[in-house]
Amino acid sequence: MLARNASRRIFQVRQFSGYKFPVVTQPSILQQRDSPIHKQIQRNVSSMSGVPSLSSGQEMTIDNMVSSIYDHVSKCGPENFSDEDKKNKVLQPRAISDSYRKFVIPLSTDTVKQKEYLSAMGNVRIGKILEDLDHMAVHVAYIHNSENGSLDGPMTLPRTIVTASVKRVDFHKEDINSSRDIIIDGQVTYAGTSSMQISIRLFQNDENGNLVHILKADFIMVSRDPLDGTKKIRVHGLVAKTPDEAETINQAKEHFKTMSNRDEEPTNDEFRLIHRMYNKLIARNMVNDTPVLEKSEIWMHKTMLSVTEICFPEYQNMYGKIFGGFLMRKALELAYTNAKMYCKGRVAIRSMDHIEFAKAVEIGHVLHFDSFVTYTDRKYIQVKVVASISDQNKLPELAKINNPTLGQEARVNTNVFNFTMESVDNPSILTVVPKHYVHATTYLEGRRLLNNTLKRIIN
Repeated sequence: MLARNASRRIFQVRQFSGYKFPVVTQPSILQQRDSPIHKQIQRNVSSMSGVPSLSSGQEMTIDNMVSSIYDHVSKCGPENFSDEDKKNKVLQPRAISDSYRKFVIPLSTDTVKQKEYLSAMGNVRIGKILEDLDHMAVHVAYIHNSENGSLDGPMTLPRTIVTASVKRVDFHKEDINSSRDIIIDGQVTYAGTSSMQISIRLFQNDENGNLVHILKADFIMVSRDPLDGTKKIRVHGLVAKTPDEAETINQAKEHFKTMSNRDEEPTNDEFRLIHRMYNKLIARNMVNDTPVLEKSEIWMHKTMLSVTEICFPEYQNMYGKIFGGFLMRKALELAYTNAKMYCKGRVAIRSMDHIEFAKAVEIGHVLHFDSFVTYTDRKYIQVKVVASISDQNKLPELAKINNPTLGQEARVNTNVFNFTMESVDNPSILTVVPKHYVHATTYLEGRRLLNNTLKRIIN
């Protein structure tokens, strides 16, 4: 545990999913480069998504990490770079380990931080963790593209790094203790022309001092010109030093080729699934062809739960837009509330998939979140949240962009979030059923996502 009150503990190792993650708890020993502990850390390299085991180094808090991003961006000086630099400057490829960073959320010693992260259940708010993940992804991306591998130095090219999407967040443990420090580490695991994948992990010591893996996340970041957000700025490439790193890069490359299956057409098997479902619903009606539900079923549109926010300046990021971590937190908390009401009891989040940041949200926008249950399987449910904006000063403009017939009710979608939840208290939950074609496609999308989650982290 990276905290003052744990500095007396010695190095411990817990076997997790075939990989050893060392607990770094005694900096004075770890600073000795020839010590047995330091050598063991260097040997214990995990192949999990190309992220190495927790390594030694300076213990910095999450607040230090966030402030370093703002300082780095403030020194960018885009006017000092010519168009020739942006097009032709040589950007040397970096190693995966070059961008590795580790920080601490000091819940054991910082009472103010404890209150910020405390949930109604007495554990850590997952929504706050999502904000930290987003900050971490930005930090690591800037490290990868800094001149000297540190945010104290300049950028190799002027750039604004923003979150394009979140490939996945898998939760191995949701009940995070609010009085123990949390370790967050991550690094770049893929780099394209102007996009990067950042892999992040979260750890916390259990009551016995063993390091427990809490979650793993993959963020997709993009690099843009600070003077013109529509223009791409090249990023440093990535080279592999080990076979495991090469495999990680190749896997990410394949993902970028098929970034999303959100608009994937239904397969023949899926069409037959919907057909059989409606035949069954209609067969229950002895009078006409109107579908009939049983008591254990519910129409998808009946599961909708919504919330509306005003976007205040306190939610803005360093670029003057609404912080992506805030959007993820609000979406998660709405999805969690919806799932809890749906399951009539406590639920646990198991995964987040296909999180899309399609359009920036501005200060002053009216922000709408609409959530609904898209698929159910035994005690597991899939929840989708769609974020949209309306601007009271630009309603006609938004209406024209979206659909002229909507008039003053026009909204523009900005984000999509998908969550897999597990019903903890009530295994007998209602089965969601799509009523219209648009709901049927959403149902199939939710089915794919939930089945993938079950295969990946449940089964």
